[in-house]
Amino acid sequence: MGSRARAEIVFTVNGPGEVSGWLYPLASALKDIAPDVRITAAVVPCVFSSGSESDVIRQFSFVDGHCTIAASKALITRNRTPPGIARDLPGLVFHLGGDRYLTWLIAKRLGRPCYAYLEARSALEWRFERIFYSGLAGHENGASSPKETAVGELMVDAARLRCPHRAAHGQDKTVIALYPGSRDYIAKYILPFYGAVADLVSRERPDIEWVLAKSDYLSLDFLARLPDIDDGRPLDAVGLDWQKDGDGARLLTPGGNAINIVRPADAAARARLALTLPGSNTAELAALGLPMLVTLPTYWAETSPMPGLAGHIGRLPLAGKYIKRALGHAYLRTLSFTAHPNRRAGRMVTPEIVGRLTAAQVAVAMLDMLGGDLAAIETALRAAMGEPGAARRIAEALVADLAAQAA
Repeated sequence: MGSRARAEIVFTVNGPGEVSGWLYPLASALKDIAPDVRITAAVVPCVFSSGSESDVIRQFSFVDGHCTIAASKALITRNRTPPGIARDLPGLVFHLGGDRYLTWLIAKRLGRPCYAYLEARSALEWRFERIFYSGLAGHENGASSPKETAVGELMVDAARLRCPHRAAHGQDKTVIALYPGSRDYIAKYILPFYGAVADLVSRERPDIEWVLAKSDYLSLDFLARLPDIDDGRPLDAVGLDWQKDGDGARLLTPGGNAINIVRPADAAARARLALTLPGSNTAELAALGLPMLVTLPTYWAETSPMPGLAGHIGRLPLAGKYIKRALGHAYLRTLSFTAHPNRRAGRMVTPEIVGRLTAAQVAVAMLDMLGGDLAAIETALRAAMGEPGAARRIAEALVADLAAQAA
């Protein structure tokens, strides 16, 4: 920063969705209206972390400092001030992700008020002096106390920042974007599965252009060296060959389809339809009005991270993975929907398929969508996610509170 900061806000984050979907738009808006406020991002320990959060945060020009997981742990457990935090400044700590108790402990260590952005109310809200709600739970239209404010969904702002406009869709070519997730331990299964789907769909629709929306949290080196699919996996899969030249990089399927690797914003701008896992990207795609088929294979549920006791049980020898698998399936049965827009709307706005999926099953569903009324889905998706502006509303409230704190 060019001049002395007057205050600091430490945002806690834990995974790709929180960094790219919440921190990115909020920190950008805050720096825009208050460039003299120092912004620090502290990554806290979490089973949902990809391991690349710090690398992505370093690319945000509007974030002044950041703390790795190790530095955040040292602050919490030993009160050791990380290099990224200006402890001598006034300010506050703002929860954006991870265990809420860890955010509260960081605030206690720094002697600052503790704020939060949440999807729904919880029993731990007494720890926060002010709470902003996304509205996902559907019951934050009115505030039950002066410290609560419904502001809308930050991921809508994130989507609009990254992809301000979607291209008009011509009749000559249909682009389908693949979103295999942000974590390599999941993408190694989902990408070959999506490759099998692409080959089946292209038999009926050879005009389709396939693109891979490469997450910032997946490296090109990982894509170039995908693990062997002959590992006993129950999920359908095809081998994908890596190709890189002056025009970019792509993955080639056995059926002769090229899956061009592009940035997520470029994929969303051009795509007519997306094939995706559940996650924060379903909120951003919905905000852009991009119809999607959301797929959640439930084979080997124990390979997915789970918080708390379930995660520890999964590491037990012999029976651990089977107990974790059962717990994972039990949790899924409690969910009516997995995609953000469907959860917000309380109905199936865009299709989801959950279970022991096959590539043929997904291909049929995609062809059905391509032959249906995608325009109606686009409209319903945007309506489910709401209007942008949450980042600006929170940023203005934070600046006002900092000014009151200094008075």
